[in-house]
Amino acid sequence: MRAPLRVALGGGGTDLPSYYREHGGLVVSTAIDKYVHMTVSARFQERFLLKHLEWEEVEDPRDVGHPILRAALIHHWDGGPVELASVGDAPPGTGLGSSGAYTVCAIKALARLAGRDLEPGELAEAACHLEIEVIGRSIGKQDQYAAAYGGVRAYRFDPGGSVEARELGISDRMRAALREEFLLFYTGQKRSASDILGAGQAEDAVHRLKELAGETCAALEADDLERVAELMHDHWDAKRRRSPGTVTEEMDALRERALGAGAGGVISLGAGGGGFLLVYS
Repeated sequence: MRAPLRVALGGGGTDLPSYYREHGGLVVSTAIDKYVHMTVSARFQERFLLKHLEWEEVEDPRDVGHPILRAALIHHWDGGPVELASVGDAPPGTGLGSSGAYTVCAIKALARLAGRDLEPGELAEAACHLEIEVIGRSIGKQDQYAAAYGGVRAYRFDPGGSVEARELGISDRMRAALREEFLLFYTGQKRSASDILGAGQAEDAVHRLKELAGETCAALEADDLERVAELMHDHWDAKRRRSPGTVTEEMDALRERALGAGAGGVISLGAGGGGFLLVYS
């Protein structure tokens, strides 16, 4: 089983319940060919064996140290002990939505083992509930939806709680450009999205990020790469104003190096504070 990581192109922060329940949210993102991989099988013994960044062997799921696996086993598994192994194509805490992809992957793997298959919307909501309500993380809902649906999509988060996942109508040229002309660079810094977003957001900046998501959707569907690049500059400024620590001095320096080398635009991914930068080349 695998679930894709994602690159958010606009609207980050509008998918937090504290924002979209009042104003509605809009995020545009694309899944990428980097994944969280997971295998799970039933075990004919009395203990659960879990292999992730650490090894765990427990008799009761409530004793599992990994918070996502503990919650997934308690809420989405009613069978006996399992053996589960997972690995990611990118480090956690780097802005590619790995936590949401991990949660989606874990729930889907356990459902498949139990003989059930979940629709993308059902899977995404189950993952959001587990991370936000059960575990209590101060995060949004875009990562879980991007991992469950895949593709290049606009996600509209309505105040009432419903989510529309619209696949963008983009040309083959734009699809090739997203694949070949946008580069990911790792800053070498990890951070907790929950810590950054939990510190609060400047509402005017989040309003602007929502506008930028809509404008980016329009530019992508109009086949206008020049406009996408222009919006990346606005996105950088709005994200800087959104939350303390979103853009660090090191990230600013890396952006200036990229622009000086001919890049058309640079944005930080996820909550910022490190992780990956997306560069339009």
